[in-house]
Amino acid sequence: MDNNLAIIIPSYNDAENIPLVVEGIRLVTPRAKIIIVDDSNEHEKKKLRSFARKQKGLQIIERKVKSGRGSAVLDGFKEALLDKHIQYVFEMDADTSHDAKDLTKFLKKKKSADMIIGSRYLPESKIVNWPKRRLFMSKLINSVLLNLLFNLGIHDYTNGYRLYNRKTAEYLLGITLHEKGFLLLSESAYQLKRAGFTLAEIPITFTDRKYGASSVHTIDMFVALFGAFKIRFVY
Repeated sequence: MDNNLAIIIPSYNDAENIPLVVEGIRLVTPRAKIIIVDDSNEHEKKKLRSFARKQKGLQIIERKVKSGRGSAVLDGFKEALLDKHIQYVFEMDADTSHDAKDLTKFLKKKKSADMIIGSRYLPESKIVNWPKRRLFMSKLINSVLLNLLFNLGIHDYTNGYRLYNRKTAEYLLGITLHEKGFLLLSESAYQLKRAGFTLAEIPITFTDRKYGASSVHTIDMFVALFGAFKIRFVY
């Protein structure tokens, strides 16, 4: 049964990638509700509208300005939870870096924790076609710096491939989260752990995007560390 699932996909100029992502999802969960929260320019929005008209169970939330990945996911949560049948909510990237086949791993473990993170840094995980410098910086930030700062017992604080049960998603919508971009991934994990929710990880295959350029750069990661310190010691 997959009609109790919603999959939130934040999108920024990913019209070339979205059809590939949706195709992969449908092979695994044909009846899951897919909600794309789109901050793209008008040209890209038109492409997505054209694609969506041919799809069943796919909804697009168009936002006028780029307001951050984290806020896009929360807007998707709000829409998904309007449907009382939805009991589990995924978030995943629009750029094909997250393999839809791994949805099966999440679903097998869905009752084992309140939030399950698809980790790039477990021994069984695989990373494909990522530049060595980007990989090094990401592992440094996740496995060393953020782990020392938050100590949540997880390996990957910044990967946006996650499964939440309904209670967990509702909790995140009911509290104040200060970050709007990808750092909200760390903030939400930290707040959930503090509130007594359980976190778990599964290994995934992570592949660098096929089309377009990443909206997150190495300098952004280090700038975000300042925000991480605020999450831990200020908010």
